[in-house]
Amino acid sequence: MIYLIILCAVFISTLLGTTLWQYKKLKAMQLQIKELIKENDTQKAVNENTNEDICFKTDKNLNITFVNDALLRELGFAKESLIGKSIFGTLLEDNENIISNVQAYTGKIIKKARIVNNELVIKNAEGKSELMLCHQRPILNEILECEGIAFTCKNITEAKELKEKLQQLSDQDILTETLNQEAFLKRLEQDFNRATRYNEDFALLVVELHDLCDFINKGISFERGDKMLKAMAKLCTDKLKGKGSVGRFEKTKLGLILNGFSREKAAVLAKDIFSSSKAKIKKLGVDDYNAQMLIISYTERKGFTDTFDNMLERTIRHIKNAGRRHEYGVTTSDNDKKIYDMPTQYQE
Repeated sequence: MIYLIILCAVFISTLLGTTLWQYKKLKAMQLQIKELIKENDTQKAVNENTNEDICFKTDKNLNITFVNDALLRELGFAKESLIGKSIFGTLLEDNENIISNVQAYTGKIIKKARIVNNELVIKNAEGKSELMLCHQRPILNEILECEGIAFTCKNITEAKELKEKLQQLSDQDILTETLNQEAFLKRLEQDFNRATRYNEDFALLVVELHDLCDFINKGISFERGDKMLKAMAKLCTDKLKGKGSVGRFEKTKLGLILNGFSREKAAVLAKDIFSSSKAKIKKLGVDDYNAQMLIISYTERKGFTDTFDNMLERTIRHIKNAGRRHEYGVTTSDNDKKIYDMPTQYQE
């Protein structure tokens, strides 16, 4: 019995010793973590004061606790107008949707110590919106609980504008300044899908200038042929009045994407372009008769079973058939009926 008591005493002493040692080790680790966090925050504060990035901190309720000099300088705020205030109504718009969205992901930063990178629209002191790429991290205390959020933001407004301009240039046909073939087909698909989704009127109109271009290039000059393509592209753009898009494809075809156009409305536009084109082309030294040597065909979206490539295919097929017969003028691929034309023969 006495041996059992001695054995228990030794076990308890060992257990107490081990527990005490672990407790001291844990305290040492907590102090080390605390020093590391303090050192990190000190270094962060130094960087935030010298870094050109916009930096600010909030508590868990998204009230601003710190702003760096770059923020005050770039956004035009006074420090006292921000510290202690909510980010909503100051740096971010006080909008129900924005508040809901921001609170949703900042809640995850706080509860799960996540780091989030996203784009935020931040307002300056004059109320102007600036697009920012923001790195958002939790601010942890010595027991690794989140006390707030640190935001580090880079202004990408100008970069995004430049990117959009570069995209516009890459989408542009150099000769006619309309959409190039790749961009035109992409826009046609996008606008067609939107019209189908909302069951809206949608039409496609194609102007074929192959024979006219060939006549001018061989009979006058290639330079004059390019001028004709430019003039016709400008005419189509002007007539469309921003209600769709114009693009060049297959070298001599001009496509008009007609958002909100019924077949009847597309027919009116087609006849208007054909009537107006004669005077434009005659200015390039083409005689009155051959100035009308173009084919215009149009079609409308045929319900939910139609597709954008079917629209394009039937229009091109109709133009090829008319071209083989030298039937110039305005037609529609929907019923193969010529509604406005010139004589089928033309002068070489």
